[in-house]
Amino acid sequence: MTGPSNGFEGLLGDLLKAMGGSPAAAWFDAARALAVSVVADEHEAFNPDPVARIKLEELARVVSLHVAEVTGDAVDAVVEPVTRATWAVAALSSWRPRLEPLVAAASAPPGAVSALDDEQVDAATAMLAKFASSMGPMFLGLQVGSTAGHLAERALGSSAFPLPWPEATRALIVVRNLEQFAEDWSLDHDAVAAFTVARELTMRAVYSRPSIAAHVEELLDDATAAQMSMQKSLLDRLGEADGVEDLSRLLGDPEAFVEGLWGSELPEGGRAHDALNAAVTALGAYVDEVAKLVAARVLGDAGQLAEAWHRHRTGDSKGAEAAAAMFGVDLSRERVDLGVAFIAGVIERDGFDALARLADSAANLPTPAEIVAPGLWLARTSLPTLDGPGKD
Repeated sequence: MTGPSNGFEGLLGDLLKAMGGSPAAAWFDAARALAVSVVADEHEAFNPDPVARIKLEELARVVSLHVAEVTGDAVDAVVEPVTRATWAVAALSSWRPRLEPLVAAASAPPGAVSALDDEQVDAATAMLAKFASSMGPMFLGLQVGSTAGHLAERALGSSAFPLPWPEATRALIVVRNLEQFAEDWSLDHDAVAAFTVARELTMRAVYSRPSIAAHVEELLDDATAAQMSMQKSLLDRLGEADGVEDLSRLLGDPEAFVEGLWGSELPEGGRAHDALNAAVTALGAYVDEVAKLVAARVLGDAGQLAEAWHRHRTGDSKGAEAAAAMFGVDLSRERVDLGVAFIAGVIERDGFDALARLADSAANLPTPAEIVAPGLWLARTSLPTLDGPGKD
């Protein structure tokens, strides 16, 4: 009979084989395997329908013209329909350069499990204790993989949250999620596709500006390091687990990785977090506003669609919030609403065209004080610029 203990031992054995003596090098394989397992089902066995692929590409050509007209930037990106699993692996690959140094530095806290009395532990717990000192990177990889998998269950495209995507020439659209979103909200499939593609291309237009991309990357470096230092080690949680059944549940339930793993509070003096969140909150809301406008141009009124998207963004999304939290980004409902209010405040005071300044250069990104006071941002960015480097 196979019980929780045997199942847990089997999982540990598989992890140790994958490590091959180098846990720091194996973290990505563990992350990828868990991410794929989170989204794996019978619907993920096939690639998107070729007809749907062609239709999406045709729609993208029309949408890209409107995005270029609204933003002033031509976007050279291939819209590629993908499965959830493909999206999850691509997301992990895009995060890898930023996370790898942190994963390499991960280590198990001394005595997390070895402090238990030998008579109180079974073979599985003893196995964990034996290898605890080298499993830090592996378990951190599992945390990241679980997060990517959960995010892939709801992400419509690459821009699941408003951060640079290294492979800027690929705009990944998760066809199954797009169809599910349209069905859940009783929306026209083509309208949802147009809106999603517009978001993807607009995000790329924004980050095609070198100064904006470089500035956000710099803020991300600082915020990610600070946020990851706050995250509670999974090995701490394993050490606190009450017996093998608890350990088995923790490792066997992907949602258990997401709950409470990442620090939810900003560190004291978190200026990088504040600046990063002011910037990406405004940029995310700007992208949504452009996408709504483009969708309306292509297929008519997009008010219902925009409202559904807002509720989708602010709904229950453990994957999105956990993924963003890894980089110090706040995707809470309050933060999303703040971005919407900022954009609305700018339009009310100075019209839609004033939003063009937002993506003009890094110098025009709102400060933490300005994100809550669009009038201040308008006043500053309307001042004549001094002689110096021009916009991107």
